[in-house]
Amino acid sequence: MEEQDLIDLANDNSLFRGYEYYQEGKVVGYQKINDNSIIGKVNGNGERYDVEIKLKNPLMSKCSCSHAAGRHIICKHMVALYFAAFPMEAEQLRREIEEYDELQEVRRESLEFTLKEEYIPSMSRKELEDELYDLLVEGPDWQFDQFIQEHLPEYGEFL
Repeated sequence: MEEQDLIDLANDNSLFRGYEYYQEGKVVGYQKINDNSIIGKVNGNGERYDVEIKLKNPLMSKCSCSHAAGRHIICKHMVALYFAAFPMEAEQLRREIEEYDELQEVRRESLEFTLKEEYIPSMSRKELEDELYDLLVEGPDWQFDQFIQEHLPEYGEFL
């Protein structure tokens, strides 16, 4: 069986919150005990948590927070400590996030262009009316309210 590292085992929420904790300097201190263990203290929610990372078997890591206590999971405090001990891993995650965000922006711009220049012009007036109506009526209330206030202000008093 292939060995997994702590970052691979963390869920997205723990990974990104742990990265934020690392960036915010919430790791108070840490010490490498041996080739397998790192211990440290991490501040969070007005508390200071004791964290122990097991590098060779991350699911055996421990944290005194209520989320991880007595469970075999990776919490944000463990992730923050891991990044403090291995800052190049944090840098790698930062680069991956930036690359992903840039790719998403390019995709969004391409989609916006396609909508504006190709899809919408190909629709009939009736299709456009139906789509607008559906977006307003079936969409979030704030969207409907904003449309009424901007385009039919005389009816705004009924909202």
